[in-house]
Amino acid sequence: MRSHSPAPNTVTSNIAIVGAGAIGMLIYHQLNAFTQPLLLGRNFTLADAENQTQPLTFDALSNDVKPSNVVNVHTETCLVNNLKTVTPKQLASIELVIVCVKSYQVEAALTALIDKLPHNATLLLLHNGMGPHLQVMALLASQQRTDINLYLGTTSQAAIRVTERHVRQTGTGKTVFGHFHGHKLTPQLIELLVTAIPNCQISDNILLGLWQKLIVNCAINPITAIEQCQNGQLAQPQYQQQINAITTECVAVANAEGITISLSESLETIAQVITLTANNFSSMHQDVKHQRMTEIAQINGFVAARAGVHQIKTPANNAMTDKINQLTQPDL
Repeated sequence: MRSHSPAPNTVTSNIAIVGAGAIGMLIYHQLNAFTQPLLLGRNFTLADAENQTQPLTFDALSNDVKPSNVVNVHTETCLVNNLKTVTPKQLASIELVIVCVKSYQVEAALTALIDKLPHNATLLLLHNGMGPHLQVMALLASQQRTDINLYLGTTSQAAIRVTERHVRQTGTGKTVFGHFHGHKLTPQLIELLVTAIPNCQISDNILLGLWQKLIVNCAINPITAIEQCQNGQLAQPQYQQQINAITTECVAVANAEGITISLSESLETIAQVITLTANNFSSMHQDVKHQRMTEIAQINGFVAARAGVHQIKTPANNAMTDKINQLTQPDL
């Protein structure tokens, strides 16, 4: 077991992470090897208004799944503050805010934060699905924060939260981010992200990357949630017509949005992901199983919404959206 000694509360951070869920704490751990970020969460209860340190326990990814294996357990200092009560003074040195909340939580989280951010700060949205970037652009305009810059990203890393301050990594994967609006990040910050986050790269066409992942999610997530199955089950023949119909609609909408994606390449990618993640349960599967709010509005629902702008019919994606919403409605 490896431990980090607590750092003083006077640490100056230039990176803040919004969201103390599994991915937020995973990214915190990865960055914390190089710099100490500030973790902003809704449920932090602090004794006073200053940024404080709390312990974070991290279980590194291991092929040994025996409960007795503690070799890869790390306890480290986590610099925290409450998202709603943090002050502009406490954020004065922040250059980059990495937003790691669920896609349907992005707008509310940034509404609580946007007027406290220093001049020329950069936001990096790191969530499933698409759509919040449009909400954030509208929020920046309404708050007259034309100085705030925006990057978009996606990660295929996986983690679960064991307890409130204990996270366990459960899968590796690529993390991609790219510029969307305003000024670009400094080379120093880009180098830090690429160095600290494993298999991380910057994209010159981030919207293409986000659409590629969105199409995969549209095909896999709702079907596994409806069938309550692992991803690998979708390799069976009975699902291929449904996957094809969903993907065909997604590609048509992406092309109408000016994103060049081919149907054959998309179907090939989906098949590869199904094979590579055969034993995984999708996040939507887990949300439906535990009767939590899903990100269907930002996945198949986003495709359907953009299709309406271009007068494209999307019955397969509409059906997925409707079915998932039915499954997560409380019994009357």
